[in-house]
Amino acid sequence: MAKAVQGKATDVAVGAADAADGPVPSVFGDVIGYHLRLAQEASFAAFSAAADKAGLKPGWYTILTVLAEKGPLTPSDLGRLCGRDRSTLTSTLKGLASQQLIVRERKPEDQRSYSVQLTAQGRLVQDRLRSVALDHDRRLDGIVGKDKQRLVQLLAKITQSLSSQ
Repeated sequence: MAKAVQGKATDVAVGAADAADGPVPSVFGDVIGYHLRLAQEASFAAFSAAADKAGLKPGWYTILTVLAEKGPLTPSDLGRLCGRDRSTLTSTLKGLASQQLIVRERKPEDQRSYSVQLTAQGRLVQDRLRSVALDHDRRLDGIVGKDKQRLVQLLAKITQSLSSQ
């Protein structure tokens, strides 16, 4: 729970974000979405630092892993499995293709559609990132401790509730 610090022009809540960028504006002190975003940004920054590869984005790991497990998929199926909308997925797929981590191939039965699959280089990068992800997840486990299961349940509840609207 954040403790409030009162000031004349700006009220601020001192909490989780203090170490990174200073006090949290009081209007966001108990706003779940704000803290979810801060946690995501901190997690992505830590993952990126651990991955230590220029141009490699944390969200790529999910896409590469789903493709490694499921094989070739349409962008629609890939987006659904990764929780990404088509517009952000398209630019991500272009980035992955430019790094030669995936290939996009037209489907013979429908020339308007294509599938996406990993390249050999994509498999190597995904394998390397898997160890980074496992280490990162252990670090997160250490941070949340015994509350992990509850946190995962609450995040899943948020996702399910907001996705069904």
